[in-house]
Amino acid sequence: MLLNLIKLIARIYFRVCYDFKVEGLENIPKTGALLIAGNHLSNADPPAIGCFAGLVRDSRFVAKKELFSVPLLGWFFRRSGYIPVDRKRMIGDFGALQEVLHALDRGESVVMFPEGTRSRTGQPQKPKSGIGFLVYKTGAPVLPVKVQGTFGWPWVRKIRVKFGTVMHLQKDPALEPKAQYKQFANQIMDAINSINI
Repeated sequence: MLLNLIKLIARIYFRVCYDFKVEGLENIPKTGALLIAGNHLSNADPPAIGCFAGLVRDSRFVAKKELFSVPLLGWFFRRSGYIPVDRKRMIGDFGALQEVLHALDRGESVVMFPEGTRSRTGQPQKPKSGIGFLVYKTGAPVLPVKVQGTFGWPWVRKIRVKFGTVMHLQKDPALEPKAQYKQFANQIMDAINSINI
C-alpha cells in the first residue's frame, strides 16, 4: 500500500514538474524473471523508471549500500526489498549478485544500472560485468530502458523514459564464462544506448 502511494506521488511529481513522457510500457512482461537495465544519469533515474514500470509490475532495485544508512530512505529501501551493493569491492559484491540470482529464480523483476554508477559527464559509460554474469547464470530476459534529460536534475525541464524490447541472450560455447559476462554486458549497454527517443 505504501509503495503504491509513493509510486503515485512520484508519477504526479514527474508529470506536473517536468515535460515528461514515457514510452514502451507495453514491452514489460507482466510475469516471470526479468532484468530491467537502464542508463544512469542522475538520482532521478530509479524513481522515473520504477514508478512507471510499476504500473505493469513491481520490481526490486539494486542500489548502492550507502543509501541504506540514510534516515527514512534506508527504511523505505529495506521495506521495498531493494538490494544493497558494495561498489567498492574490487571483484564485485557477490552477496548482492546472489540476492539478485535468488530474486530471478523466484520469477521477480529486478532493475539494475549496468554502468554501476551515475555518469559524471552525461555520456554513456562502459558497463560492469555483473549484469552479464546474472544473465549467463539465469538465462533471464533483459529489458533495456533509456532515460534522457535527467542529467543535471532537478534543474532540467524535459525528461524521457523509453522501454525497448526484451532481449534473450544466448551463450557462446566458444567463449570462456568471464569473456561471455563482458560480452553480454556490452550487448545490453549497446541496446540501451541504441534506443531512439
